[in-house]
Amino acid sequence: MYATPLAISVVILWHLLAHQATAKNDLELQFVNFTCTRGSHPNANLLASVNCGLSKNPKRRTLNMEFVLVKPLDVYDFDIVIVLPRRTQKFVVLNVTTDGCQLLSNKNQVTLLRIIREILDRYSNFPKHCPLKQDKAYNMRGFRLDLSLIPAVTIETPVYVEFSYISKQVVLFTGYIAASVQQISDKKNKKGA
Repeated sequence: MYATPLAISVVILWHLLAHQATAKNDLELQFVNFTCTRGSHPNANLLASVNCGLSKNPKRRTLNMEFVLVKPLDVYDFDIVIVLPRRTQKFVVLNVTTDGCQLLSNKNQVTLLRIIREILDRYSNFPKHCPLKQDKAYNMRGFRLDLSLIPAVTIETPVYVEFSYISKQVVLFTGYIAASVQQISDKKNKKGA
């Protein structure tokens, strides 16, 4: 019995995919900082409160965010920029402004945003459709990003994310996340296996 070119190709492809999956599991996203600022425009007073920060556990930092609106929000935009800094110039992974209601319902989204929205469902109480209600605390607690769910990951690099909620061309608040993709030590890897 001889190996056919198709069988050889399948074995090579399987090996490459298995190696890629293993390599992705060797990386984790470690959050360094998470802050939010309110918009400064007088019409940005739709927020009763907004709080952003990291968990207190320095070994396994997670993101926490909470905001409360004083009026229902049925039309808004969500702006997000993801940047990987480089020596010569920044590498922009994603720079998009999208309809916030479509983002909530996960319709007509860029693949990366769709994946992040699906992951966010596990960590937040954001509704699946508009409007965002007044006097309700919307939160995200204990958010961690599993890099194995992301289509492509670069090795060990800083990552900066900036996102904004915008209503009627007025920024309600902006969040800033600083993180880094880091290789998991062999000690941690063996512990998880």
